[in-house]
Amino acid sequence: MSKINIDQVARYAFVSRSVVSRVLNNHPHVSDVARERVMNVVRKYNYQRNSAARSLAAKNMREIGILSTRNANDVMSNGFSTLLYLGVFEECLAQRYSVRQMFISTDMKEEFQKFILNEHTLDGVILFAEEVTDLLAAKLMTREIPAVLIGHAPGLSGISSVDVDNFSGSCSAVSHLVRLGHRNIGAMVGSQLLQESQDRLAGYRKALVDAGIAVNEDVIAIGDYTQRSGYDQMMSRLRRHPEVTAWFCASDTMAMGALAALHKSGRRVPGDISIVGFDDLSFARYTIPPLTTIRQPIYQKGRCAARMIIDRISGKKTEVEHRNLKPDLVIRESCGRHAGVL
Repeated sequence: MSKINIDQVARYAFVSRSVVSRVLNNHPHVSDVARERVMNVVRKYNYQRNSAARSLAAKNMREIGILSTRNANDVMSNGFSTLLYLGVFEECLAQRYSVRQMFISTDMKEEFQKFILNEHTLDGVILFAEEVTDLLAAKLMTREIPAVLIGHAPGLSGISSVDVDNFSGSCSAVSHLVRLGHRNIGAMVGSQLLQESQDRLAGYRKALVDAGIAVNEDVIAIGDYTQRSGYDQMMSRLRRHPEVTAWFCASDTMAMGALAALHKSGRRVPGDISIVGFDDLSFARYTIPPLTTIRQPIYQKGRCAARMIIDRISGKKTEVEHRNLKPDLVIRESCGRHAGVL
C-alpha cells in the first residue's frame, strides 16, 4: 500500500489538518471523537511523518482560508472589505501563516461545497458574510475545522466571532442628531436579514425612545448598503417626507448616495438636512461636506479575527468567544443644529 500524507489522513478522518497535527503531537485540546478517528486512520494506513513534514511544521508553514461571497465586484471594490482583508493578511503574515481567499455563493453546486469542506490543507477558516455562514458554518463545526466568523450570528453561538458594537454605534449617531435639536430623524439601513442591520436599526429606535421621540416607521428606509440605494431612498423620501431634517445612514456608502441626491435636489447639507453615516471609510472626510460618521475599527477587526483563528488552531484558546469592538463618533461638517434651535 502506498504511503499517505497528512492531508489524506485529515480527509479520511473528516477533520482538519491542524487537528491531525495536534493529535500526532499529543496536544490536549482535541475531542476524544476526533482523536479516535485520526488514530484509526494512522493505524490503518501505518502513517508516519517524514523529516520534510516535520521540518515544515517546525517552520509553522500553515494556511488559513478566507471564505467570502463570490460577487467580487461588491467584495473587492468596497473600501470596507479592503481594510478588513488587510487586517487579516497582516496579522497572519506576522504570525507566519499564509492566507488563501475563496469566493462562494448560494448557487454553488453541492460538489463544490464538498470540495471546500474536504480541502484539509487549510488549518482553519475565517468566514465573511452571512451568506457564507449559512452555507458552511454548521458543516465546518462537525468536521472540527477551526473557524471564526466576522460578524455575529445568533444561530451560530458555537463559532467564535468578532464584530463592532453596531447597536451602541447607531445609538450614538442618532443621539448626536437629537442633541443638535432634531426631532424628525429618518433612518436608512441595510437588509433586516443581516444581524448587523437589525442591531443598527435597534440602536436608532433606542436613541429616539430615550429622547422621548416617537418612532415613525414611514421614515425608516430599508436599502442594501450601496451608494445607489442611498441615492434612490433619499430621492424617494424627500418627496414623501419633507419634514425630516436629519438622516441616520447605516453605512458611509449609503450616506454618500444620500448626499448626492440632496445635492441634485438643491438641499443644503447641513443647512436644510443633516446626515450621519456609519463606518468612517477613507472617503468620508472628503465628501462635500465632510461626513459625520461612526468609526468602527475595521482594520483592527480583521487582525482580531486572525488572532482568534490562530489561537484556536494552536490550541492556545479552546473556549468559544464573541468579541464586540468599540465604535466612536467622528464629528465633521455634515451635521448642524436644527434651524429652530438657538
